[in-house]
Amino acid sequence: MFLSNKEKEARYRAVRQQMAEQGIDALIARGSSAIRGDGAAFRFLTNFPNINIPLVLFFFRSEGEKPILLVESRFQAMRAEKYSWAEDIRLSSNFFQSITETLKEKHLDQATIGIDGLHNFPFLWGQKIEETFLGIRLVELGPVLKKLRAYRTPEEIRLVKKSAALVDRAFAEGIKHIKPGKTEWEIMARIDYILKSNGVEKSFNIISQGPKVDAYVPSGRKIKKKGMVFTEITANYGGYWTQLARAVSLGKPDKRLVKLHQVAVQAIKEALPYLKPGLKVAKSMSVMEEYVNNSGLGCTPVYGHIVGIDMVEDRPSPKNESEIVPGMVFIVHPWPILDGSSLLWGETYLITEKGNQRLNKVGDDLMVL
Repeated sequence: MFLSNKEKEARYRAVRQQMAEQGIDALIARGSSAIRGDGAAFRFLTNFPNINIPLVLFFFRSEGEKPILLVESRFQAMRAEKYSWAEDIRLSSNFFQSITETLKEKHLDQATIGIDGLHNFPFLWGQKIEETFLGIRLVELGPVLKKLRAYRTPEEIRLVKKSAALVDRAFAEGIKHIKPGKTEWEIMARIDYILKSNGVEKSFNIISQGPKVDAYVPSGRKIKKKGMVFTEITANYGGYWTQLARAVSLGKPDKRLVKLHQVAVQAIKEALPYLKPGLKVAKSMSVMEEYVNNSGLGCTPVYGHIVGIDMVEDRPSPKNESEIVPGMVFIVHPWPILDGSSLLWGETYLITEKGNQRLNKVGDDLMVL
């Protein structure tokens, strides 16, 4: 839908190479929202923006076997025919039955089958497959697919940058509606309108009113005359997530908010020189955490996301020893605490060959409304 056949073929080659190295004959990937491990590999291999129903993809090591996409409804079938990479699309009223029929059809009764996330694969499915086909072995392939998704190609980078630009625009428009008496619903509706009317597939937007960030989905609470309003805007455009976490002050900002803001902004700046290829994720996050602590503040250990097709491909932390590679995308947001007040503040960064590039153009100043 958003990516070229060239991108498809590159992904297929990479996945098949990994399958060959591990002796895997076929892969089963289930796909739904592509949030928190649910369906990112499915989207990676189909380019299909599925909605909430976990469809099933069969992907084969042999180039001569076209992937098979199992869908539940004719609406999904029509949309998949038009927008997905799949050529063999089959209606199914019983996914497990269709899986067993496909295993028989493709003579995979003595095969090694890779699963995208055994922890997400229905236990009874796995049990019955191994009981029905005594020669089949189910193996975990999720981490391998996740590693392949860590790299962003030029086509993917274009989508990531578009996502970030739309998040910036939504924030700029949304803060105009942060006024005393307005409800959280009204503010976030405006933000989501900007996103969705410009092609964003999914959004995850939360809001809270200070002095402590206690963000959740919007409610009917009205904005007060004074205090902090925090928003976190997260958008998926073309399959790729970006995020902006910002706060504004209604009236003169509280001294604690001023301090929290100063420390959060500087902590990110201290970390950025270490957010580059050749280093481990832990280094930059350790530097950021140390700066916050040395400033006399506490630090809530949720320092952002490593994003891609999945909103949380991984978590950046002082304990994450993964290597940083070009094409990775980080959301960096320290969460300092001071005397019962807190602030979540950050934005999205693309890892380049030599360092990183900030994608959100919204400035670092604390806005006072």
